[in-house]
Amino acid sequence: METPFIAAFVLGALVLFFAYLGGLSRPSEPSDYLFYESLQQLGELGRAKYRQSHHYRTFARRAEADSLHRVAVLFRAMAEAEGVQCENCRRAIESLGGRFHTPVVVAAEAFPVHIHLQSALQTKAEQHEGIIRRSVQRAIDEGNKYVARMLTWCDASDLKQILILQREVERIAEGGTPQYRVCPTCGNFIEEELHTHFCPHCMTASEEFLVFE
Repeated sequence: METPFIAAFVLGALVLFFAYLGGLSRPSEPSDYLFYESLQQLGELGRAKYRQSHHYRTFARRAEADSLHRVAVLFRAMAEAEGVQCENCRRAIESLGGRFHTPVVVAAEAFPVHIHLQSALQTKAEQHEGIIRRSVQRAIDEGNKYVARMLTWCDASDLKQILILQREVERIAEGGTPQYRVCPTCGNFIEEELHTHFCPHCMTASEEFLVFE
């Protein structure tokens, strides 16, 4: 009986030892650095943008499968905008001393396209009234103009997407060949008819815009 007991004791000691080493290599998130609350909310938004980017690509594939090309183009452009904004959140967090934790993405369920449109619209509206509003106010209260400016860029892009989603929900079966442009620097979402020579947010030249059509 002594040999199994000793083996179990040694195994348990090794597990605890390696867990201790793992804890040293991954220190707990500090809570005393400047702009802590802003960075926590920025991380929440960045993770939401990351998930949405993946989900919108899935929605685009479903729309193409249903021969709804105009909706697929919209979702692909939205996915790109979310990806750019997620990366901006990550860079902001790390430049201010925090760490961005990439979330696990649960695959989106396959619903009819009009359900995906309504889901995206609801998520955007809740994000606009919830996390972005709180995050901008927190950044302003903390005097962090860098984060506040970046978040207002995200919000402005989201508001455009909300208006377009509302329109597409009403005329989902329409044809046409829409064109959207996404600023690769700030993720600004631009419709072709509102095309400008420079991004009104970050001044990126229009020649660098990513085109979806």
